[in-house]
Amino acid sequence: MADLASFNSLAPILRDDPYPVYATLREQAPIFWTDAEQAWVVLGRREVCEAFANSNLLTLDLGQYVGDVSRALGDEPVELLRLLDMVLFFRNPPSHGPLRSLVARLLAFRSQASCAAAVAGIADRLIAPLARDGGIDLMGDYADPLPPLFMGWLFGLADDEARWLAVTLAGVPVILNRGCSIRDYRAANISLEKAHAFLRDRIAERRREPADDGLSLLVGLNGDAERPLDDDRLAALASFVFMAGFETTAALIGNGLWLLLSHPEQYDRVAAHSDLIPGAVDEALRLEPPIQQVRRRAKGELMIADRTIKAGQHIILMIAAANRDPGVYPDPDRFLPGRAGQPVLSLGGGLHHCLGGWVARMEAAIALGAVLKGPRPSVGLEKPEWRPHHNQRRMRSLPVRL
Repeated sequence: MADLASFNSLAPILRDDPYPVYATLREQAPIFWTDAEQAWVVLGRREVCEAFANSNLLTLDLGQYVGDVSRALGDEPVELLRLLDMVLFFRNPPSHGPLRSLVARLLAFRSQASCAAAVAGIADRLIAPLARDGGIDLMGDYADPLPPLFMGWLFGLADDEARWLAVTLAGVPVILNRGCSIRDYRAANISLEKAHAFLRDRIAERRREPADDGLSLLVGLNGDAERPLDDDRLAALASFVFMAGFETTAALIGNGLWLLLSHPEQYDRVAAHSDLIPGAVDEALRLEPPIQQVRRRAKGELMIADRTIKAGQHIILMIAAANRDPGVYPDPDRFLPGRAGQPVLSLGGGLHHCLGGWVARMEAAIALGAVLKGPRPSVGLEKPEWRPHHNQRRMRSLPVRL
């Protein structure tokens, strides 16, 4: 794994603890070519920032790839292709701008104060069994359901509807991982058929009887657009926003709780000084970013650091490695809430900087704060079991007891 030319970011050995490998590679070169993936790998923070800001680097169109593969095998995953056509981080200009504007207005529908109040109420309900029963799974019972319940509140869905939609969509993000199969595409399409049928019904209801909720706003904004989406595509956009609002945020909440619980001295410090909670969230984003890497393609020839990237070549931006660059973050492997220094790169940058970053930070801060208000629980794991995805850092479970 320490050989630059044979490095493979999909290697199973990287799932549990990839950071020592990244450190060894970064010492050799902050950017290098790997024959194994036929791509440039970027590990240094300065170089990743430079790449994010370069408009000559395009995001990859996964929808075109999935469509080509599926049709070659005699499949047509209609709902999956509709979804991928709505995923902002797979769109380049000019189609990226109108979609991003629509999503931005939806996320700004409620004030930040009302959003925070809604999240606090959800967090208090979900964490209550810890004190009542003396134990809880902080992933399955807390971090996983909190973000979709908030997105349901924003959309105007009942809690049981939001939970059903989250469970139905839960397996879909696997298709974002390189190396998945046609079987994964078929399974995702089946789930999306159910989810999109549900959302089309709700969209039709809101068109007949608009309500004071985000789904009605989305219907209204779409109706006023220069080129409005049909209901099939509007349902796909709604499912993308819903998934984007819970997948990585749940991972961030879980990762933040794990870091606090596995560092009892920092847990007690943050519990005693609530003003450190946002810093604990930022440290969780830095040390265990939910999205570990993103991939880009060069539209034309460009330079990053002293390397020439040719048109058409692919670049893997290793966010998880850049966040631990010792030239930027002293003692980079330590969990230090309140750490001063450069912002983390976990929410992307440039054209594709995460629109919902403020929502994820807000939810994570409130979720951590709700746990920190009570006695410190003991965690029942020596180390987490991470889900087997190369680009997403998310635990399967986090059992704790008082």
